[in-house]
Amino acid sequence: MSIETSFVYPGQGSQFVGMGAGLLEERPPLTAVFEHVEAVTGRPLIEPMLHGPEDRLRETGTAQLVLFAFGIAMTEALAEQGIAPELVAGHSLGEFTALVAGGWLGLDEAAAAVARRADAMARCCRERAGAMTAVLATGPGEVAEVLARYPGRCDDGRPGTAVIANYNAPRQTVISGDAAIVTEIGESIRAEAIGAAEPLPVAGAFHSPLMRPAEKELTDTIAALPLRRGHTPMVSSITGEPISDLERYRDALAGQITAPVHWTRTARRIVAHRPRRVVEVGPGTTLCGLIRKIDRRQKAHSCGDTSNLRALAGTYA
Repeated sequence: MSIETSFVYPGQGSQFVGMGAGLLEERPPLTAVFEHVEAVTGRPLIEPMLHGPEDRLRETGTAQLVLFAFGIAMTEALAEQGIAPELVAGHSLGEFTALVAGGWLGLDEAAAAVARRADAMARCCRERAGAMTAVLATGPGEVAEVLARYPGRCDDGRPGTAVIANYNAPRQTVISGDAAIVTEIGESIRAEAIGAAEPLPVAGAFHSPLMRPAEKELTDTIAALPLRRGHTPMVSSITGEPISDLERYRDALAGQITAPVHWTRTARRIVAHRPRRVVEVGPGTTLCGLIRKIDRRQKAHSCGDTSNLRALAGTYA
């Protein structure tokens, strides 16, 4: 079955100071989205988003909520132009934005869950030094072989860990775990010419066992979420499959922050519907780039500012 448009929502790391400035200036009613999320969570979002400083916007608690609110606001801006998705998906944090955009979860409940998720993850980052590194120009099988050679130990002698956190594209994988071990593995990958290894500017080891305390902390929050059948089909990046059974999906969502992101599988599911366009709703072009790596024939558009919005509206007109 072919579709017209799919929306995809990026995760943490795509934020930058000044994002949303043009959107709020040209479409003042969208300020209400950010103010509503601020009211629900008790967190300032507009000020750090527009003015920073960068270190503050990079903080997990701020970054996740800003990106979540931005995705919802931009979805509303697209709807005002008559642009709505027939399929949605989100990468990591973007899963929660997609749930709201697709009608699977209410805005207030999702905003509160994102705030608790971000806080729990931030505590894990403070308690144990973690890191993430993107491995390029080689496949996940080769990366897994390298990981198997490094059971690793932390600086204090504790057993350490490193795992595949993101299956982003056929030749782009992200590893995550204890900082010292991830650094050592990255150096080994470069030294052995297995691929390129680029450390990511993140606060900790997301989508790894180091987030287990946060997963336990969020168990009751996820169990209480009022998930419902959405008005727009959604592919989960946790499983790479469409959501069908809500209780099975709830179980998957409960383990989302320790489970790997299966974006390659997710993108292939989207592309199988032969959408006329895939729209990355959020700042940056990360997901557009990954989708093109997965299928060069697929048209992908970014929509992170008002110029993108006007250009996209023009293609519909």
